[in-house]
Amino acid sequence: MRHLALRLFTVTALAVTPILAPAWAQDAAQAPQARAGLESAKLTKIVDWLKADVDKGRIPGAVVLVARNGQIVLHEAVGWADKEKKVPMRKDSIHPIASSTKLITTVAALRLFEANKLPLMAPIASFLPELKDLKIERRDAAGAATGEMVAPPRQPTVHDLMTHRAGFTYFFFPPNALRTKYKEQGIDRIDNMSAGEMLQKLAGLPLAFPPGSSFEYSIATDILGHIIERVTGKPLDAALKELVLDPLKMNATTFHVQGAQMERFARPLATDPDMWVFDWLNVTKAPKRFSGGAGMASTAADYNRLLQMLLNGGTLDGQRLLSPMTVRWAMADHIGTMRGAAHPGDGYSWNLFNPVRVAEGAPFFPGSVGDIFWGGITGPRYFMDPKEKLVGIVFVQGPSVRAAYHAELRSMVYAALSGKK
Repeated sequence: MRHLALRLFTVTALAVTPILAPAWAQDAAQAPQARAGLESAKLTKIVDWLKADVDKGRIPGAVVLVARNGQIVLHEAVGWADKEKKVPMRKDSIHPIASSTKLITTVAALRLFEANKLPLMAPIASFLPELKDLKIERRDAAGAATGEMVAPPRQPTVHDLMTHRAGFTYFFFPPNALRTKYKEQGIDRIDNMSAGEMLQKLAGLPLAFPPGSSFEYSIATDILGHIIERVTGKPLDAALKELVLDPLKMNATTFHVQGAQMERFARPLATDPDMWVFDWLNVTKAPKRFSGGAGMASTAADYNRLLQMLLNGGTLDGQRLLSPMTVRWAMADHIGTMRGAAHPGDGYSWNLFNPVRVAEGAPFFPGSVGDIFWGGITGPRYFMDPKEKLVGIVFVQGPSVRAAYHAELRSMVYAALSGKK
């Protein structure tokens, strides 16, 4: 009977195994997109959209990356890195990222904050004595400028820099007297003077408004970068490498694209109407000062590691850069209803480094309360959604189409969500 029972068990097992194996194999072979809760066919349409725009001459090429739950589900390159020379775009092509630099610089500053080396309530002159006597222009009862320079109610703080409420500006906004002086003196440029020389010139210009009283997207993160240099005693490229780039293995991210990296360098169409941007931010030449607000180049894969670290609450691959509490605090709304020049509005406020979504329905694209987005004037765009554990990046060298690309990418990425997490 024992032998009969053994034979019956063996036959039964052999009969059942072919039924179970395909189900197990099918689950193991399931597409990574489906496991991450995204529809593969709809992700493919994102690539088709970019290819069509290359064919139409809207962009030279692009790199797109989508990740969910820490898993990259789409990473493709289309078109040309250099259309004139017929150099194909690669997934590891290096792009000037302009203001996407700000997030890297601010993460480094927050690491110094956690080490109690950079208190955010401190006046910026604590680190940059050149800026100890910043002035504002007095206005009369009707709000008209009088030409008289007076001390503001208080001096700008590090927190004001991070939230763009310090009173600085950018030269390329609609012209006014102050922005014209920024342009004439080359305050924003990276190729004309050292950091010390720039700060001395900036000290002689008035603030756009009393610190803390308004929002104006600005060179504030450049100034934050120069504070990092003073705190660490190192040039910003070395400080960011130590504090952010090396721990995250962002090996292709740099202030100066040179040598073998030039073979992977992405360039805009020669006909782009905003080519002046690449004269202002030419990352193929060694900078005279390191712009923490706009001066870097990177790859989509490198930048994904930065966003994923924040999505993970400050850690990636066993390396903790920030505490979860610091990340939650930094990602929260820091300015409330305050508005001003270049504020994103439409359902977004501002945290310590990016616009942060505060309403579900106001923007022109889907997302979740608490998501962030930004990009750079050269073209790249990114977003990160903590609720959906979702990252979307499109690196395009197309300054004239940059805003549209963010909205278009988001509409297609969110459309690919299957409802499963």
